[in-house]
Amino acid sequence: TVRAASSRTEARQQVGAAFTAAGHAPVTFSFDASSRLAKQLEAGAPADLFLSADAAWMDHVAARGLVDPATRVDLLGNTLVVVVPAASTLAVASAADRARPEVAHLALAGASVPAGAAARAARGALGGWDAVRDRVVSGDNVRTALAWVAAGEAEAGIVYATDARVEPRVKVAWTVPPSAHPPIVYPAAVVAASPRAAEAAAFLAFCRGPAGRAVFTAAGFAPPAPQWRSTPPRRSACRCRWRR
Repeated sequence: TVRAASSRTEARQQVGAAFTAAGHAPVTFSFDASSRLAKQLEAGAPADLFLSADAAWMDHVAARGLVDPATRVDLLGNTLVVVVPAASTLAVASAADRARPEVAHLALAGASVPAGAAARAARGALGGWDAVRDRVVSGDNVRTALAWVAAGEAEAGIVYATDARVEPRVKVAWTVPPSAHPPIVYPAAVVAASPRAAEAAAFLAFCRGPAGRAVFTAAGFAPPAPQWRSTPPRRSACRCRWRR
């Protein structure tokens, strides 16, 4: 059982199916925001492997002895993008632009969710939070924010690049510079109480091997960047101006 961050669920399931097809145990996924998954582990929810969308929540469960520190690895990296509905004429002209009235709703994952924390950190680095503070709508996870933009319920959103790739109803308006926020890293570790620790470690090794890497690369994931483990994700935000 793998408790995994909800971004790019399709790639995780594809790797799990390939692992099973190679003669290993079936893999069951439980997808949710990393913050919720961490709380589930704290509450004793059964799991064999934890895949977080940032180091802070992995640090949180590690500090409580809930994962085996010897198995912890940084598995994947990602980038943030601004998405708009596919038919929208809205475009982001530059990082120095300010929010225009046409953007009545800016969809983000919640502040405690890694994608939402990274988006707010990027907005803080680029300036202009006051211009859009009252327009932000926060979803339980990054997929909720993406769904709002896809349905036209939000004029723009900030999501992971990998999630934007699988939603044909949105298009990427702008890629957020990686320097604008802490590195996006997906750490993974075997759960300390797992009754299938050996199988969980084997699946993690498979994810890091050629077959797993091929799937993740095709899905748009990047190699993990150096991680700022000593500093929690910043909760401030960025100023972006929008133009038609």
